[in-house]
Amino acid sequence: MPYIKLMLIKRSILGIIVVLFSVNTIKFMIKHLIIVLLFTISISATAQSVDSIIAVRKGATWYIKYTVKAGETVHMLAVRYYISDGVLEYANDADAMMKMSPGTIINIPVTKENISLHKLPLDGLRGLFCHVAPKDDISIISTYTGVTKEQIIKWNNLKGNTLVPGQALFIGWIKVMSPDSNDPAVGSAFPFFKTAGNSDSTVIVTGGMDTLYDVQTNHGQNVLTEKGTAVFFEKTGKNNLFVAFHNATPRGTIIKVFNPGNGKTIFVKVLGPLPDTKLYSNCIIGINDVAKEALGITDTKAWCELSYQAN
Repeated sequence: MPYIKLMLIKRSILGIIVVLFSVNTIKFMIKHLIIVLLFTISISATAQSVDSIIAVRKGATWYIKYTVKAGETVHMLAVRYYISDGVLEYANDADAMMKMSPGTIINIPVTKENISLHKLPLDGLRGLFCHVAPKDDISIISTYTGVTKEQIIKWNNLKGNTLVPGQALFIGWIKVMSPDSNDPAVGSAFPFFKTAGNSDSTVIVTGGMDTLYDVQTNHGQNVLTEKGTAVFFEKTGKNNLFVAFHNATPRGTIIKVFNPGNGKTIFVKVLGPLPDTKLYSNCIIGINDVAKEALGITDTKAWCELSYQAN
């Protein structure tokens, strides 16, 4: 009997050990399973934040809120988002664009040039989402995005037409070019100049200001002209934007400058009135000297013809 009791005790102890081992093993497995799941969810959330962009609506236009990083310029961001410099400048406050520095928040317009309703073979294609506003419904979202109601329902796996304020809706793909990539559709990622015109004349456009000039002058239908001497001033810094001082136009105006001596034309953005110094005496406009080469001028002064919006 003592032997049998001893055996029973040993078996009981062994059974308890097995049970404890099994429980600890299960706990260990559950713990690590939870860690794996959390890690997977974290990766998924990170991937979504990296691969998707939120658009906000202002009136009938959609924008992406973008925080400027060190070294970025208007032209770099315009090319990166497949829009012209003029469109980007027009969507933002002129002062903010002129003083654009790291940390500045600007609007990147969502246009027919940079949005796609089909998945394209582009490396930089990103998912575009919008948040439902309190008074939004599918018809409103469809009208302002250009996406059919049926497509919105299908993309977002909706059950009917009901939307919830704050809900994120997928509305297409936004084209975003990597800063260190090239795109054959627009040339190198950050070209400095683009040229247009014919064999008789050359137009040098920097910053897409030709587009903004067309907007301001109603495509040349509302224009004043002026002829006289332009003086070129030295502007420090690395900003290659063509800027000018001019008395007859407000800050932010785009002026078309024509050199009748060689047929070359540039566009400049007005910073303010001509300074009251001897340098600008008897001149109608002052232009920063980075524009001299584009106009084919070597002297500090030259005769030119100006065109700008009528007040």
